[in-house]
Amino acid sequence: MVEDLVPRLRAALGGILPAGWRDAAPWGYPAQSELALITGVFAAQLPEQAVADIADSVMRRRPGSSLDSLADLAAIDPVDLRSVLGDRWGDSTVLGVPRRRADVIHESARLLAHTGIRTAADLQVAIRERTDEIQRLLLAVRGLGPGTWASIAYMVHAPIPPNDDVVALLREAVCGVEDDLDRVAAGELIRRTAHRLASDERVLSYGLHRVAEERSRALGMAAAK
Repeated sequence: MVEDLVPRLRAALGGILPAGWRDAAPWGYPAQSELALITGVFAAQLPEQAVADIADSVMRRRPGSSLDSLADLAAIDPVDLRSVLGDRWGDSTVLGVPRRRADVIHESARLLAHTGIRTAADLQVAIRERTDEIQRLLLAVRGLGPGTWASIAYMVHAPIPPNDDVVALLREAVCGVEDDLDRVAAGELIRRTAHRLASDERVLSYGLHRVAEERSRALGMAAAK
């Protein structure tokens, strides 16, 4: 069934995704788990340039480190981690939650390391093979929501299942299968369509998530008026 929907989605993408969507997804840090986690937390709420500045600050303040050990990141005192993140953003709090991002990062690193996930390769495999478990683990961290969880996955190059907003977007795009397209099928549809487009699954997924989030936000604002 999913394969039959690929041509429909391909035909609909031109009216869904903005121009330049192939180049819009952040490259991320597929070989540096620490940077993937740190930038993932910030990228959910900050502009791309600000996130790049934070990554630069981390690299300059930890010279000689491969930045690929969540256990090492968890071993940094949260107060010291604020300095590592830089003067501008080290003390920043999560939007809507009175908690410092440094504390969110530290707790996330500690929980992941405790489960044996330390390197970027570990995190990629865990997200792919134990998606629900890792999602529950991270969403239990106060200040880390679905958008941040998705951002971390993107930064480490691990595609995640579409959320309800993306599923709804895809249902409209391939019309007529509203009762058949669940999250698993939607994820497979994205993977196959990306392959047909000679694109990366995470790039197409990123573009669809962005559109779905913007649409959901606009609908929420309209409902609040």
